[in-house]
Amino acid sequence: MATSPEQNRLDPKTSIEFLPPEVFSPSSESAASSKDALRPDSLADYVSETVLETLPNDLTRMIYLASLRDCNSGVYLHPELSQQRGIQAADGALRACHERVFRRLLTTRLAEYVIQLQEYIRYTRGELHTVLKTWRSLQAYRATVPVGAMHTSSELYFLNVAIALEVVSQQVPGGGSLSGSARR
Repeated sequence: MATSPEQNRLDPKTSIEFLPPEVFSPSSESAASSKDALRPDSLADYVSETVLETLPNDLTRMIYLASLRDCNSGVYLHPELSQQRGIQAADGALRACHERVFRRLLTTRLAEYVIQLQEYIRYTRGELHTVLKTWRSLQAYRATVPVGAMHTSSELYFLNVAIALEVVSQQVPGGGSLSGSARR
């Protein structure tokens, strides 16, 4: 049987493991619960409870989930989950998780975006000034929305992140200089 291009990309020698393999190992619980985990909704719940809950906030979860999405095909691929549960099941579960997190962020207050951005930067252990400057320059957060998100919803999310970036930049000593030519 021929393998699909997605399966060929899952070479275990080159994949980066984000979580220990036992996180996605079949549980020693009942067979019924493992059958439930094969359904996209149940698998999405499983991913949310075992993977996403370890991340500090929804903004970090958005970025993480977007990083699992192939930017050419839109298919979500996880090094362990895709191999153990199948590409289609993993894609469906990760897509559902991404959409859930996005919907929650759309109802998040701006002040919470600021807090989540600060937490994300601490979580990455990146140098604050560099992260802010890079985010403002590249605007890579624009690639973190789920495929098929409504334009107005995406624009609201982009605006909230951009404002949070501005607020955090203003809180950094000398942070006003991060804006550069973006200010008028």
